[in-house]
Amino acid sequence: MPLSLSSEQTRKILSNPSFRELTAARARLRWGLSIVTLLMFFGFIGLISAASSALGKSMAGGAVPLGMSIALGMIAMVVALTGYYVRRSNTYFDGLTQLVRRECGR
Repeated sequence: MPLSLSSEQTRKILSNPSFRELTAARARLRWGLSIVTLLMFFGFIGLISAASSALGKSMAGGAVPLGMSIALGMIAMVVALTGYYVRRSNTYFDGLTQLVRRECGR
């Protein structure tokens, strides 16, 4: 069941300093992680177009090509960034959310 708020309750929440801090912090983190992820992926695509022959060569005589190692590293980085977001959300953001609820009577 959706939660309906009066216009007065909505104004109270939107003007709450803790709510503003929560939304600003979430936006900064979301944009920061998105930019890092996009730079990684577009950087990799640029690397493929500029040095595709080097990416096909094996590293130090191993069986795994350099391009595959970089791709797996990027996947691991995205998983790590997701873990960081979840941890930050479960600690800092959840605390701010509870504070906003207490201050706004919800």
